[in-house]
Amino acid sequence: MTRVVVVCAAAVLFGTQLPVAQESSGFTAAALVSSWTLTGVERGVSGEKPERIPNPRGLLIFDAAGNAFEFVTTASRQQPETVQADPLAMFAAYSGFWGGYRADTGRQRITFNAKGAISLSAMGREFSRSVQVSGDRLTMTSIDEPHAAGGIRWTWQRVPTIDHLSPFYRQAVGFWEHVVERRVNVSTGAVVSENRRAPSVIVYTPGGFVGVHFPTLNRKPFAAENPTAEEARAALQGYLGYYGALTVYPGEVFHNILGGVSPAAGTILRRYADIKDNELTVRLTPTNNQPMQTQTIVVLRRLSGVDDMLPREVKR
Repeated sequence: MTRVVVVCAAAVLFGTQLPVAQESSGFTAAALVSSWTLTGVERGVSGEKPERIPNPRGLLIFDAAGNAFEFVTTASRQQPETVQADPLAMFAAYSGFWGGYRADTGRQRITFNAKGAISLSAMGREFSRSVQVSGDRLTMTSIDEPHAAGGIRWTWQRVPTIDHLSPFYRQAVGFWEHVVERRVNVSTGAVVSENRRAPSVIVYTPGGFVGVHFPTLNRKPFAAENPTAEEARAALQGYLGYYGALTVYPGEVFHNILGGVSPAAGTILRRYADIKDNELTVRLTPTNNQPMQTQTIVVLRRLSGVDDMLPREVKR
């Protein structure tokens, strides 16, 4: 068993093969495979006066196995919204999903199928965006997705691959789908409780980033596309979701959170884990809950690996 340390707070078409790219189109499917950081968001782009949103931050990831991840926030770094104080403001400040995607290079668009999402209006839904790729710049515009009235345009910048990825790092890179969480008695190893989630994922990228979407099970759908304050509070309660910088050492990995529903930006997480074949077992720091010490263990299965995550020109 190879020892790796991973940090954890941890859209339905994963594993779909990408279509053959057409050289005459505006982009190729292979050009999407990368990590991308957000540089701009505009709302109302279908009107005459689009609004540029201040302070956008986020991470977008495509692999070559048909998996995608997105996390976007416009929350203030100094005064982040809280679900207790203002659930609608917090809901409006965060968006994101993970799941499958299909690249239609002929029509210059991407169709996503959100397996897991912050918004219940997006979760389990298929929607599309138009796409333009120019070198290391990616621009996407909403077509038919929820919470995008008036049209939204996102601009992303490609993240280069880290030089000389270590063996530990190469093993950790990829999309990892949540299977189960167990709380165990540290002294005896006995399982105290077991918990499952709605479709959830951790993504480690070869560009030095991490993304997490961990929604809870059995969240109730919104009555309309946009939630009420109570619906927003319920949807966000217990949701572990963020993106951050990833630092890898022998035996350790740190998640340095840059934007998050929970935990919040500025949090640094550190976890230990084992990778065996296509299974990742993450162990959180034990807690001293009387009358016994317990530890949470999270088991995930691999959806893709380093060869699926590296841009074609750097695969080796």
